[in-house]
Amino acid sequence: MKNCLLSIIFLLSFSAYANNWQEFGEDSNGHIHYVDMDNIEEGDGVIYYWSLMNFLETTSLGTRSNVSKYKVDCTDEKQTWLSYAYFSESMGKGKKVTSLVPVWNHYGSTLNEIRSLTPDSIEYRLMRFVCEKKM
Repeated sequence: MKNCLLSIIFLLSFSAYANNWQEFGEDSNGHIHYVDMDNIEEGDGVIYYWSLMNFLETTSLGTRSNVSKYKVDCTDEKQTWLSYAYFSESMGKGKKVTSLVPVWNHYGSTLNEIRSLTPDSIEYRLMRFVCEKKM
């Protein structure tokens, strides 16, 4: 029962954060990245934001998009991947298929790992964008 309730809350949190997706750009693999402009938040000296990525093609696990929450330290330019969900359709729609996806993202990060981003990568530019929005 407790797991069911947590799952419902988790699902509702993604729909609550999907109100204002703004296209940010395309990465070197052709995936399109978005940022939720309504949920860029500052707290404890860091910025929290949600991003969505539409995959160029359906993955072998049947996913077309993912939604992730990140925390960034704008001074040290470090990013932490906080949560994620993968979906069967673009724009975070369709069936949630997160349980089939390993707990690492396509960049090799694991949840709660603090990492430096490659300058000029889409992730780095997105980090700079959200930092500038809140400064």
